[in-house]
Amino acid sequence: MSSPPGTEAAHSNVDFGELPIAKDMLVAAADLKSATESPAKNSDIAPNGERPDDGGDKLFDDKADGKPKSGDLETKCNSAPGDRAASTDEVNLGTAYDAHPKAIAQNFGDKVILRGDASVAPSEAARQVDVLTKQILLKEIELQRYNLHYALEVAKQGRWKGWRYAFFQEINSGMGLTGSIISTSNRGQALHNAKRVNLHKQLAANYIPMIGSIIGASAAAGEFGINTYHEMVARSRGFSPTAAVKKVRGLQQDIDSLIDKRDALMRIEASEPSLHEYVTVDDVEGRVLKDMRDQSLMEFERFHIGARKTLGFQQAQYLFDVAKYTTNAIGCNWAYLSLANHHRIWNGRAGVMYAISGQLTCYAPILSRLFAKGYGEFTKMGMKDIREEARETNMARLSADLNDLNQIIKKHQEHNPEVATTVVMQGDYEAHERTFTNEINAAKKRADAAKLTATQNIGAGLFVGGLKTASGVLFIVPGFNPSYNKSDTRSSRVTNDLLFTTAILGLPAGVFSMLDTLRIQVRGEINRHKAAKEGKLPGQLAVARLKELDQMERKLKSL
Repeated sequence: MSSPPGTEAAHSNVDFGELPIAKDMLVAAADLKSATESPAKNSDIAPNGERPDDGGDKLFDDKADGKPKSGDLETKCNSAPGDRAASTDEVNLGTAYDAHPKAIAQNFGDKVILRGDASVAPSEAARQVDVLTKQILLKEIELQRYNLHYALEVAKQGRWKGWRYAFFQEINSGMGLTGSIISTSNRGQALHNAKRVNLHKQLAANYIPMIGSIIGASAAAGEFGINTYHEMVARSRGFSPTAAVKKVRGLQQDIDSLIDKRDALMRIEASEPSLHEYVTVDDVEGRVLKDMRDQSLMEFERFHIGARKTLGFQQAQYLFDVAKYTTNAIGCNWAYLSLANHHRIWNGRAGVMYAISGQLTCYAPILSRLFAKGYGEFTKMGMKDIREEARETNMARLSADLNDLNQIIKKHQEHNPEVATTVVMQGDYEAHERTFTNEINAAKKRADAAKLTATQNIGAGLFVGGLKTASGVLFIVPGFNPSYNKSDTRSSRVTNDLLFTTAILGLPAGVFSMLDTLRIQVRGEINRHKAAKEGKLPGQLAVARLKELDQMERKLKSL
């Protein structure tokens, strides 16, 4: 922000940042520039940018109510041909042909509203540029603060969420492995004589994994419900997708409106040659403000789309887990019925369920990520009204504009009026840049880690699911083939051999599932402790940044 030389106009109570700007501001700015080069008698603006003394007339009587002088209420102001007189709720910047207006304001409490064709002196416009700069920064701080609260509230991940779900899945995998061990031992000792298979042990080999699958499906359904509850809480606090986009869109419009007013006032400021240095600083500072606006909008887009994708992926994954564990439990039950009812066709039905469960295990990681990606694209479509300029921005532009601003500050003395107030905000501008850069880099690291995790999960799913599918096929063959649905020795021997093979396939699948789940949780816990020690957990970073924004806000309000 820049501060103009001290003038009487600079101490005006009129806050142009809170008033609408006349639509013909650009014409007015051009006329004001030519007016400064004409004799003073043709303009109410002196060459040095100050409004001359008009003989002691005041805008207001010395009354407590602050009403205009009664004799000034009917004062008319001449306008250039073709110029439109401003409405009573607009600020008209005047033209070079205006006579000095009288009765141009009325005081309502502590707010001054201009009336008639009032001219704005360049020095006053320069002061209002500083005022608007502060208002823009406050709005951008509000936007960034909302972004952080949104990230904290939406797609919330509890401290023990991963360990809780892993605990139940370890029970599930462990019980499945137990069933495979029992079946391998029981059927293995009867390979040469199928009649030696112990019925009660084999029944246990089926109902133990069934119980484990029920536990796994229940855990997945529970996590799905917890996510749904957190989503409902976030929506009740105003962080639903529709409400969030509406909120950010409103803040964007507020910032854009203030930037437009600031740009228009800068054109008036530029009409005074003595304010050239101020215009130079204000122009570069304006670019920085626009860059910060764009980065704040893109930050929200990253948070919003990221939260939707996380929630979409997790919910899809939990639904797939419910489906695959449920079908596996049904398969175990039907395999149990095959033994209990002495009817091998149930083995074929069990094999169908095992095959379905295996295919779900194979493709659930892929389909969940495809769903999340599609949900993210759908969410992005709902944000298409965010300005294209913001989408085309990058950190290089903000860094370049900040570098230009720093060069201007170095060129001038730090305490020169042209850059004095900008120096106050220089550190905050750099803090914003540093925060955006760190957030973008962290997002890239998370994306890289997510790709690695996705690759590992897909590989694990294909391995375990492939073994489960093969087991299902081995159940289908003796179950649906009439040649093996007999009570002869050959049918019993072939059935026992095939189901012994399925038990063997279950051993590596169960061991791998347990070890992989444990590996994921241990690695995650190590990374979490490391991040917590460095103060880089998402929650820690958000809280620290909120405090930083509060400090910036207090500094701005104290200026």
